Amino acid sequence: MTVPRPRAAGHREIDHTADLGFEVWAPSLAALFAEAVTALGEICYDRERVAPAEQRTLQVAGDSHEERLVHWLQEVYFWLERDLWLTAYVEPVEVTGEVVRGLFRGERYDPLRHTIHTEIKAITYHQLRVRAEGGLWRTTVIVDV
Repeated sequence: MTVPRPRAAGHREIDHTADLGFEVWAPSLAALFAEAVTALGEICYDRERVAPAEQRTLQVAGDSHEERLVHWLQEVYFWLERDLWLTAYVEPVEVTGEVVRGLFRGERYDPLRHTIHTEIKAITYHQLRVRAEGGLWRTTVIVDV
């Protein structure tokens, strides 16, 4: 008898013509939103060097999972651009109706400890679809660089 493995969240970077992308999977919609933040951070900077020294909250709304995910990632990236604030992780994340809320932990960019890898022009809707499939929530996000 095969014992099913627990479903864990994860992500991987994917090749995309002239842009960057990442696939994300998670056991719940809330975990998918959290894992997408992790994937975005790993594309942009050395996330493992970011200390959870400060906290911020974020709430976004939208008519679809896709719209909410784009708004969510845009705001997180805006913190990096405007405030030089790096996210270590987000927990907890709540998805209620058309609203997503999260408590983010991170810190301001320190050039002595952090390296920025990639600057992003936009989080896109290109090929974006959030779906439940095979007991997991999945999405692919393409970012314009």
